Amino acid sequence: MKNRIGTISLAIALIGLVFFEAMLRIGTLTHQGWEVVLTGFEAAAIGGFADWFAVSALFREIPIPYIRRHTDIIAKNRGKLTEGIVDLVTNQWLSPDVISGKMNEIDSTQAILSFLKTPANQQKTIAVVKKIVVKLADELDNPRMVVALKSMLNEQINELDLASTLGEWLEKSITNGDHNQLWELMIEASSTAIHSPDTRKLLLDKLEYTATEYGAKSLIKGLTISLAKSIGGIDLNVLADDLLSKAEEFLAEAKANPSHPIRSKFDNWMLEFARQLASGDADSRKMIDNFIQGFTQHSDAEKIIQNLLIGFKQTLAEQLSTNDTPLMQFVTSKLNKMIFDLENDLEAQGKINHWIKETVSQLITQFHGEIGNMVRNSLSKLDNKELVAQIEEKVGSDLQYIRLNGAVVGGLVGILIALLKLI
Repeated sequence: MKNRIGTISLAIALIGLVFFEAMLRIGTLTHQGWEVVLTGFEAAAIGGFADWFAVSALFREIPIPYIRRHTDIIAKNRGKLTEGIVDLVTNQWLSPDVISGKMNEIDSTQAILSFLKTPANQQKTIAVVKKIVVKLADELDNPRMVVALKSMLNEQINELDLASTLGEWLEKSITNGDHNQLWELMIEASSTAIHSPDTRKLLLDKLEYTATEYGAKSLIKGLTISLAKSIGGIDLNVLADDLLSKAEEFLAEAKANPSHPIRSKFDNWMLEFARQLASGDADSRKMIDNFIQGFTQHSDAEKIIQNLLIGFKQTLAEQLSTNDTPLMQFVTSKLNKMIFDLENDLEAQGKINHWIKETVSQLITQFHGEIGNMVRNSLSKLDNKELVAQIEEKVGSDLQYIRLNGAVVGGLVGILIALLKLI
């Protein structure tokens, strides 16, 4: 309806003009007051036509000789129009002062906290972080990464006083009994190995070899071994089983008793070694240094590092697969703690707000011209027809009121002039 209001007003003016002109000419209306009304409709028609032309000339070409050059104003002046819009946006509406002033009114930290406190937004934020981490993790096993990591490892190890650190850790672990779990693990593994058929076969082979070697030392010893085997004085199978049984009993005793002599003796030796490392003993430190250099310079060092990275990459992918993994639960809990701590730390909020405002101000100053470029590029993508259509869509209905006003005001002025003439 709004897009037709100008046309309707012009049509009313024309119909009124024709009707009253006809009525006056045929003598149906004879009073002088009707002349005033006719003059009003004449002026309304003229005003309506004039404003129709003015509005239409903005958007399209009017095929009237000599006058047409001054129509289709928007398309013909799109360069000036574009630069005018760019200037208005960049230097008036979105000038650096306007944007900076608006930023000073915004509490950026509170806005960020409010966003992150919403569970759905938390999940979106974590999802973005996950994608970034997964993308970076894809390159973990890259050969160049392995070479770079080995180089950094060698550099850090050479600068690190690993011997003293290792000595202090060993001394503390042995003193506190933290190493007992390692003892139990070693003993358990040894016990399992004893029950293996391969262990029994290996022990029996060694006993056979030892008996043969002993018998070969002299004729008497050889005869003694042969006689003992023939009359059952030596049964290597029984001897192997007895040795394995005694070894199992020994391990069971050592496992159950942290103060077992063999464990105590080994602990004392390790404790002494740890103290020597911590105190800077040259021989002990040299042993550790040789071990480290042997690892870092070994031909398989890169392969070992790559295997570690491959394993870490797989573990990381598994931990990032769902939100129920320990890693993701840890990330979520730390994010919530960070939000809670920041909510209660006004000083930190102030610093963050200041940093955001300073950063935004610097970016605005540095890249402010890009706002105008974006506007200019957006307008350049439209041809004349599209540009005119978009402008007419936004303001065309309001411009119809110009035509209505032209008809109404023209009519009133016409009536006023007719009344003045009559008076």
